[in-house]
Amino acid sequence: MGNKKGADASGAANSTYGLPGDAGQSSRLAEDFPARIIVVDERRLCREGLRLLIQSLDSGFEVFEARNETGVGAFKNSDGAPTVAVYTLVDRARNGLDGLRRLTAAHPDIRPVVLCDNADRDFAQTVMEAGAKAFLPSTTPSPVLVAVLRLVVAGGLYVPPPMLLDGATTSVPHARGAVSREVREAAIRDAFQQLTVRQRSVLALLSEGCTNRTVAEALDMRENTVKAHVKQIMQKLHVDNRTQAALMADRLVTRAAP
Repeated sequence: MGNKKGADASGAANSTYGLPGDAGQSSRLAEDFPARIIVVDERRLCREGLRLLIQSLDSGFEVFEARNETGVGAFKNSDGAPTVAVYTLVDRARNGLDGLRRLTAAHPDIRPVVLCDNADRDFAQTVMEAGAKAFLPSTTPSPVLVAVLRLVVAGGLYVPPPMLLDGATTSVPHARGAVSREVREAAIRDAFQQLTVRQRSVLALLSEGCTNRTVAEALDMRENTVKAHVKQIMQKLHVDNRTQAALMADRLVTRAAP
């Protein structure tokens, strides 16, 4: 599926693979931001599986593997294009946070996306404060993972919406829910003028992580009407699902936030 490149910088045996050039399959966002993804995991089978998964869902990414944080430097972009490290934290007791801190200290230009078996809110905040650009539980659906990678490539941050409820992780800068409703609606109004006023209101709530039912209650409309608006939003924004639409909006909100 890809071509073998070599070994990681630590000297450990580690095959890395570039993506086949298939511009027709590339997302528009990946074309605008030619990105390199480095999967960092000590477990070879896991990192190979994650590489294949990312490749299968977005051929616009160039995907490599590194056994640990010391190996990522050999594969990061040297032309200024974004490099994202998908860093797995299997167990907090394995000093994974120390490895993440070493990664961000040695390569401040690399944007870490952390995958973790632990979905604890406080731990997610600790991970973000250690320099991660996104935190994802290992139960995250694969399309959401790829959408978050696109978001981080574009300069955004991400924490799952349930982790931002009731004031949790509010110290994470510009994460979802930490931006005021006024800033969010203004950014969406200015960026998505092809949407109707009602559709912009729906999209603003989607970008906060709201369900269709919550959107319906907030805007005093039927849930079926919300679903119809979401379908129109997806068509106008040329995305495949509501998650991609919400992440696209959240990326713009992140840029607009002071």
